[in-house]
Amino acid sequence: MLPDSHSRQGLVQPHRVAVLGLEGVGTFEVALAVQVFAAANDHAGAELYEVAVTGPDTPVVTRTGRATAYALVPDRPSVWAESAHTVVVPAAPGILSAPPELATTILRAHAAGARIVALCLGTFLVADTGLLDGREATTHWHWADRLAAERPLVRVHPGRLFVEDRGIFSSGGGTAALDLILHLIELDQGSALATEIARFMVAPFRRDADQAQHTGWEAPGRPRSVADTLRWAEDHLAEQLTIARLAEHAGMSTRTFSRQCQEALGIPPMEWLHRLRVRRAQELLQRTTWTVQRIAAASGFGSESSLRHHFVKLAELSPGQYRIRYGPARSRRSPAT
Repeated sequence: MLPDSHSRQGLVQPHRVAVLGLEGVGTFEVALAVQVFAAANDHAGAELYEVAVTGPDTPVVTRTGRATAYALVPDRPSVWAESAHTVVVPAAPGILSAPPELATTILRAHAAGARIVALCLGTFLVADTGLLDGREATTHWHWADRLAAERPLVRVHPGRLFVEDRGIFSSGGGTAALDLILHLIELDQGSALATEIARFMVAPFRRDADQAQHTGWEAPGRPRSVADTLRWAEDHLAEQLTIARLAEHAGMSTRTFSRQCQEALGIPPMEWLHRLRVRRAQELLQRTTWTVQRIAAASGFGSESSLRHHFVKLAELSPGQYRIRYGPARSRRSPAT
């Protein structure tokens, strides 16, 4: 099993993240993984994560598109990944089967208890080890059919931003990798830190796993005012927001607004609003000592019972349980690993 995150002296040890560097690996995914986990350290003011690119002791060539390449020098040997807590498998454009040494590293890390995180086409590399057989996964929507055809034992979800199945995570293409890494930080450290990182990086933190990868791209005629109204709603969560009021703000009928929101978000607008309010309640439970009733009012649920209903449904914890696990007192406990 992986080493305990605490030494015998009681000192907190950082969560080790190994980003696998292999010949032909994608520049974007490697840089993204390193930067976002490192940002968690910067914003927390503590070394929550020890992040390293692992690989051979000679430079590997990364790829950005078909023609552009950069040399990357891994800063840890491949064996370091076998004792990491999280192993990130980036996309390697044009490489859809795992080299033997890479497959061995992934299998040994998984056997030791590491969570495996496949970004974009990295899902093909993890699937090649057999670890995804009988599991759910996703990859870039453009290659999802190929993954399903080549690995029929993998239950592929082509439209999902990211998927988790028993400790193995996978993401769709492009910025879906960012969504997944922010989700991992939220699991480890709570939503307040993940939200702070997203805001600093000017990235959305409201995209959930089941949102479609290419939501909105097929609706070129969507009114710009829908996006404006959604941003306005986020700033007015404590108020009584109904579909009618949101539609009025957007300057359209409730039916048109609901349809346009469904296209933009992939979920009904009130479901989106409930999720947003639960996220706001999570932030307040983490950052303040307010009563649950006060948090219910501040997040727009109005009543404590309404907050509890939606909170348990979406967070699978009661507000009280969430505060015990992630609340202000947690700063005196160890970070999750």
